[in-house]
Amino acid sequence: MPNTQDAIYKDSNNQTQVYARRLHERSFLMFEYYGSDSQVTRAHMPFLQNINITEVGKANLASYNLLGRAGQLFSYGGADSRKLSLEFELNALHLFHLQQTEGLTDRLMRTIKNTDKEQDRRSFFEPSNKFKYGSQGTPFDYSANAVSELKRFFGEQTINELSSKLKSVDRHRAEPGTDPKVDLFLDNTFEGPVTSGDVFKSLNLIMYWVNLVRSSTLNNSKNTVYGPPIVRLNHGPMYMNSPCLVEDYKITIDKGSNYDVETLIPYSLKFSMSLIESRAGNFGDYQSGDLGNGDNLTGWESIIDSNVLDSMNYFVDFDKG
Repeated sequence: MPNTQDAIYKDSNNQTQVYARRLHERSFLMFEYYGSDSQVTRAHMPFLQNINITEVGKANLASYNLLGRAGQLFSYGGADSRKLSLEFELNALHLFHLQQTEGLTDRLMRTIKNTDKEQDRRSFFEPSNKFKYGSQGTPFDYSANAVSELKRFFGEQTINELSSKLKSVDRHRAEPGTDPKVDLFLDNTFEGPVTSGDVFKSLNLIMYWVNLVRSSTLNNSKNTVYGPPIVRLNHGPMYMNSPCLVEDYKITIDKGSNYDVETLIPYSLKFSMSLIESRAGNFGDYQSGDLGNGDNLTGWESIIDSNVLDSMNYFVDFDKG
């Protein structure tokens, strides 16, 4: 039975409890950007809903047709890397809900273990190059910039009137059916007022995660030695920090789910990604759970011996982020 402190809410009789599933803390993509001297910058993109995964493995077999033999002989020429196809969605209203109930840990809202000395130097001596993380770890400020541009274009008074309901919404005063953002917060799973700052924080996070996906096929343009990031899939015991490269991605805007009027950020996005497993490690013997050895190649012997095949080496020290 889960601890009572994990309960989201109770019913009127204080009996039935709905517990936090915390799927987004256990199912995610981790992006690893490598720099000089083995320096790594890591970022997380959580899955807010269950995902679709298709896995394909292929052996390279050479066949031999012998004269008079009613069958072929084969030799094993190795195997292609596993190919994984991911499909998942990112929904702004669901994100609002999670932030009000279960919450998000800091690692999902910022880069961690950034030991790139050159980037640290630029951030210190050139303030304009600093990462614009807010006090709560929210990356950048897409929403505020978009609103400022809209006010400049239409006039501040007009925009303030259009968005007055959103900026003054309180679950104790709001009327049902007036605004999709307002309606979301009317059920009894939410406590306290919802402000435009809460909405902007969620929209900023969506843009941050979208840009992580976009970066998955890019290298470092200033130093092309540093290629695209390693993208690690974590989703239960089937995929435990699986190191992959991204072959392609697709982002689809679901226009039927509406969008934020001020920033034009859609409420619902659909993603599809094609990943290919990249197991290089340190070219030594495979050892599950080890940061380097866990990424080495292994065969069926590790399944026979201990029923493991994945890296199983996710233990990043977030306190040093």
